Amino acid sequence: MENFIVKYIFFGILLQAVFITAKLPDFITPDMVAMVADDKAKCMGLHGTTEALIDQVNEGTIVNDRAITCYMHCLFETFGVIDEDGELEVEMLVGMFPESIQDAGRELFNKCASQTGSDDCDKVFNIAKCVQQTRPDMWFMI
Repeated sequence: MENFIVKYIFFGILLQAVFITAKLPDFITPDMVAMVADDKAKCMGLHGTTEALIDQVNEGTIVNDRAITCYMHCLFETFGVIDEDGELEVEMLVGMFPESIQDAGRELFNKCASQTGSDDCDKVFNIAKCVQQTRPDMWFMI
């Protein structure tokens, strides 16, 4: 249970990075990255995702490739921000952000969470495209 709570806290910190910069900010330590390494490796392995593909996405190119779209869905699901119906839990997500960026996060995710898709991976792809197109300064993927 403690590991689960730590992952939620870390995910909140990681999501702050979305709103700060397209690269890991200084306050995210190697220990924090290591904390989600197993989840990242699991999702990468399940979907054939490479670091090169993740880097490509972080550089601004989101491709509709299941290796990346299903990877994103896997991470969201693993971190518990997608409900059993495949809907993004906006308030849960926003509640993890510092108060100073919650309004911006709420506005962004309320706009983008309503994206649809042919399946869960496609839906997350459309959410990610919306986030990147609406606020490229807030885009980041681990």
